[in-house]
Amino acid sequence: MTDWTTTSAAMAADRARLAAMLGRPPRLHTGLLALRMYRIGHWLHGRGHKALARLLWALNLLLTGADLDCAETIGAGCVMPNPRGVVVYGAVGPDCTLGRQFGIGGLLRGAAPPPGGRGPRPQLGARCVLGDRALVLGSALIGDDCKIDDDCVVLTDLPAGSQIEVRSAAWRTMRMDLQRRPRPDPAGVKGLAAVIRTDVARSVMENSGSDARIGFLRFWGHLILPALQGLVVFRLAHALHSHGWWRAAILLTRINGAVYGLLIHPASQIGPGAFIPHTIGVRFCGRAGPLLSLFPQSSVGPQAWPELGADLPDDVPLLGTDVGVGAQAEVVGGVRLGDLVLVGVKAHVARDIADGLTAVPRPNWRQRPRPDASADREAGNVAGMQP
Repeated sequence: MTDWTTTSAAMAADRARLAAMLGRPPRLHTGLLALRMYRIGHWLHGRGHKALARLLWALNLLLTGADLDCAETIGAGCVMPNPRGVVVYGAVGPDCTLGRQFGIGGLLRGAAPPPGGRGPRPQLGARCVLGDRALVLGSALIGDDCKIDDDCVVLTDLPAGSQIEVRSAAWRTMRMDLQRRPRPDPAGVKGLAAVIRTDVARSVMENSGSDARIGFLRFWGHLILPALQGLVVFRLAHALHSHGWWRAAILLTRINGAVYGLLIHPASQIGPGAFIPHTIGVRFCGRAGPLLSLFPQSSVGPQAWPELGADLPDDVPLLGTDVGVGAQAEVVGGVRLGDLVLVGVKAHVARDIADGLTAVPRPNWRQRPRPDASADREAGNVAGMQP
């Protein structure tokens, strides 16, 4: 259990390292605020006050845009230059630097860890530097002093001192037997209020893993989450657009993008039970069936997006029932994705995918050659450490 002395020391270390990076004392820095809210929530979680910790987590997500699970461990002296869109569901070592929209966590919801794995959460060593939009997923173990460049997706272990650079991404389809979480039944759901209730029920089931005993407070309390608020704003904008009030629909869509970072064309058709865990960078223009899942920074739309007040063009993507689009993935053009299709992280999909298949991305990074040991000695560095 984390005591308050350790928590205070960690907050002081965060501030000192940020001040050293900025060259001046930090003032009202959102990254520092996000880490402080996480550390207080982590302390409350360790003392058994899980409801208060959950409230701080939601406020952190609302105020700073950072999703830092209070049950996870983040070492002292970490720095987030821009916390908006940063997702941490894993162990982070001390003195790490987390880039913009960096993500660490499990695979797509429902995916099991690999045989013999250490569990569904990754682990970062000390003094790691993670680039913008980099992802560390699965049960990967990242050693100390590793540097991962922008846009890299890491799903395997990395030894200490590794330096990873991005390369062109590719993907392939395969059939995966995933255990899916409970979903609400979208059959017969009609009307704006019923659709919104189904969206809220889906969020509750995804966050709790069960549909049993969803109480009144727990059900409507989920509306504090920015992702659900953004989804409700889209539902309202779509209803206004359908009734010909396109100016009001455009206004709500622009507010949605400015406040929540969520851009969904008001003419888009999305079935009930949609789930968007994080709205940062999510863009959608198309037609989708019930139980759609859009993960952070995913993009679904035609080659050329129409004006917000216009109707949908002919080349918009058509998504079936229970389709998931992974983080930083793209679905472009008039393609059709069948039912129960999953699009993996960073996959660029421009062709049809049949029912039940998963677009699995291939590794999009390679390891840089490690510097020569003699050059390290001349520079006064330890071999294997980043220059």
